[in-house]
Amino acid sequence: MSLFSWIEERCGVCLAFRRCAESRVAAQSCCLSLWPSAILFTFLVEVITGVFLWMYYSPSAQTAWESVYYIQYEVLGGWLVRGIHYHGGQVLLALTGLYALHLIFSRGYRAPRELVFWTVIGMAVMTIALLLTGDLLPWTQVGYWSTNVRTKFLLLLPQVGDALYKLAVGGPEMGHLTLTRFLALHAGILTAAFAVLLWLHGWFQRKALELESAEGAPTRPYWPDQALRNMTACCLVMAVILLLVFRYGLDPQWAGHPAGDYLGSELGSPRDPIDAYAAARPDWYFVGLYQFAHYFPGHLKIVPIFIVPGALVLLFLLMPFWAGSKVGHTVNVAITVILLAAVAALTFESKRVDAGDPIFQASRADEEEAAARVKELIRGKGVPVTGALTLLWDDPKTQGPKLFQAHCLSCHDFSNAQGEGMLSDNPSAPNLYGFPSVEWLAGLMDPKQISYVPQQLTKTDRPRYFGATAFKNGDMANFVKDNLKELRQDAGEEEYQAMLKALAAEARRRPGEKPSAEEKQAIEDFSCVDCHRFYDRGNLGAAPDLTGYASREWLIGIISNPAHKRFYGDKNDRMPAYAASPDEPEKNILSARQIELLADWLLGEWYRP
Repeated sequence: MSLFSWIEERCGVCLAFRRCAESRVAAQSCCLSLWPSAILFTFLVEVITGVFLWMYYSPSAQTAWESVYYIQYEVLGGWLVRGIHYHGGQVLLALTGLYALHLIFSRGYRAPRELVFWTVIGMAVMTIALLLTGDLLPWTQVGYWSTNVRTKFLLLLPQVGDALYKLAVGGPEMGHLTLTRFLALHAGILTAAFAVLLWLHGWFQRKALELESAEGAPTRPYWPDQALRNMTACCLVMAVILLLVFRYGLDPQWAGHPAGDYLGSELGSPRDPIDAYAAARPDWYFVGLYQFAHYFPGHLKIVPIFIVPGALVLLFLLMPFWAGSKVGHTVNVAITVILLAAVAALTFESKRVDAGDPIFQASRADEEEAAARVKELIRGKGVPVTGALTLLWDDPKTQGPKLFQAHCLSCHDFSNAQGEGMLSDNPSAPNLYGFPSVEWLAGLMDPKQISYVPQQLTKTDRPRYFGATAFKNGDMANFVKDNLKELRQDAGEEEYQAMLKALAAEARRRPGEKPSAEEKQAIEDFSCVDCHRFYDRGNLGAAPDLTGYASREWLIGIISNPAHKRFYGDKNDRMPAYAASPDEPEKNILSARQIELLADWLLGEWYRP
């Protein structure tokens, strides 16, 4: 007996293929037979790619994002597998939805195909559940906060809401157990449920075809025409998935970037449980529902979130029962068209509102910047044992703007001459943009700018120095207005520029490094030491110390306690002490590390590749 014969005798492979080729399909619509094959093919692609991703995935709050980063950037072809898996899921939902619509519009949901239609609806629901659970698994900022919003809708349910929420997230709040639960649902329960529905769909199709054939409905052979159509459909589906994976491949802005940055599926920044993401939005299939929920306040959101979707699913399941008549079918088609139009209108409205929402746009821009920054830090420093989020928490470029906005923006602007940057609602302290550059110091020494107060506050016309402070008519302002011009003429423009450069150089001076004799002389020539201390010249108490002016150590000191005699002393104008009690840190507004991050950001001192 040959090997081929032995295999055929034991397995019956050829017989199975022959029976498949000899099978028959409904003759009235070849397109209806394409959808199940395309769905089966896409599901198999999802299972295969999902298994490969599972091999590298580590479901914990400290390793989930890091393992996905490893897949995306370190595993050979990892970005491709992940991209196929992500976009394949979106395509799978589109296929099940289009299949259900095709059944309705072509009357393919009427008896004896009710159960066929029901399994399609079930597959669509399971696909949505798979997408929702899979959205959390990368543990990104977007996925975390989107899931956080969705799961908290469970709390709207009376009596059982709290228990269901804790069951879903694995405790009182989202964390490690949430990931393990969602992974079990995604890779286990929901995948198995979809597979069962897909098998039932095939079974019910065959049974329906037998009943139709018994009633005289025409059929045609599966092989070769329908088989070739199905294979072509599968190839087209794969082409669409790959097109989505590679859609940014020819964009010149990504030249020189790793493939994981722009191919496959985007990887956002790691989840930050402290910094809420204001631009959390559902994927395309739920945007309309998200907008619809906005029209219901408080606990009434239970209506658009649970009651309306549940009623719609029930309505679609009941449609076959009155579809036998022409009127019933027309009603079903009309309902479907109206629902599609409503979803499209709500989706458009949601996108329109977000496009004009500055908070949404700013939050999304911050997220894109954080995602790019954490990858930049990882490439330069690697992933610490404490996780990738630590890199962002310890990064002046990331944390500095947040700290400034939370603690400094109430008084200080941080914007350029065009008004770009952070603007205070009521600026009452110097604009710190460019501080302490030569250009910034030159503005401070300008009689027209030092005490300037605009008639009307605009984006570009704002006080930049002492105009809105108690120092508006103080010693420094009066010195600049009354004496500096004469000193500048006497010393000469070259010496004036040398003084500005000497003062600006203090910010970049290393610990222990001292200015040159020429730099000291330039400071003295403009009478700075009459009020300010500068190394061994002048006295403390009358004005801020210029020794190490605007250096990291100087900034940390003035932020910690501006009323210290080295800075403003008793003349301090409303600036709070953010760390006045170094021995009792619990009493301070900011920690020592937060002040260091803020100082480093103001000086532009952060990691650069």
